[in-house]
Amino acid sequence: MNMNFVLLYYAAMSWTMIMYSSLVNFFEDYLPRILVEAFKYGKCACNEKTKLVSKIEVPKAWFKHFYVIAVIVFSYIFYATTWVYVVGGDVAEWFSNFLNICCGQGRVAHTPAAKVYLATVLLTLQVFRRFYDTHFVSVFGKNSFMNLLHYIAGVFHYPGAAIAIVCEAPIFAKTAQNVSAELRLSDITLFDVCVAVTFMWAWWHQHCTSKILANLRKDKKGKVVSHSHCLPHGDWFKYLSAPHQNAEILMYTCLTVLLWYNITWFFVFAWVLINQVETILLSHWWYQKTFKDFPSQRKALVPYLY
Repeated sequence: MNMNFVLLYYAAMSWTMIMYSSLVNFFEDYLPRILVEAFKYGKCACNEKTKLVSKIEVPKAWFKHFYVIAVIVFSYIFYATTWVYVVGGDVAEWFSNFLNICCGQGRVAHTPAAKVYLATVLLTLQVFRRFYDTHFVSVFGKNSFMNLLHYIAGVFHYPGAAIAIVCEAPIFAKTAQNVSAELRLSDITLFDVCVAVTFMWAWWHQHCTSKILANLRKDKKGKVVSHSHCLPHGDWFKYLSAPHQNAEILMYTCLTVLLWYNITWFFVFAWVLINQVETILLSHWWYQKTFKDFPSQRKALVPYLY
């Protein structure tokens, strides 16, 4: 079979999000209430929910599960790429067969091994830091929930992203001519280094904004004293309403530059971009509606512009 199920999954998710979010954004007042309730979650959730929607919701704190899974998956992906590119070992037969099932047997690698390995290292750092943030920094509201479908999408995201990176990687797939299957530093350009630095810049600021959000619910001693929503200030919050999500977009943009010829990864990026943009817009509109002292200079997507 030569069907790329990972690509199809992210394409379907992206298309669904475009259609669903467009309906909610522009025609919310005309939609059945249950559709709006199922879509919005967290601080943007509807104040009153039908019994059916309430029954298929899970605590927003279950975000932690995404990164437990991500750490496990990326620990193996980091090991596998290190074993193949650094040590010079072979791809495990079971994993090769697994990639063939998920992404087809006609996979061809057009990205040098060095760039694949760099992207793997960066995203591994990201999932480990997000694990730390969600388990030891973030304070999830006791009355904050998300729809089960949101939860399922989150559970599958990082395994899918991991597969997308290696399914079109040298040795893990058929290597195209003029593409290095060896780990050569010469394949990493100065531009790639700048991309990696930009990734880490966004990586750090996402952590900073996570701490700012968490501290809104803590006292000076670090004890949780509130579960209410407050208007955050400082760091990238000076310019953006949901900078932790803007940082996510920037990091995935950097990964996409490194994995430029990886078609499967492009669909992962498309999903992240569409999903994060919608989340940012909903947060921005919610802040504007909720807080009368919302800074007028604070934007949604691009600082100073929009």
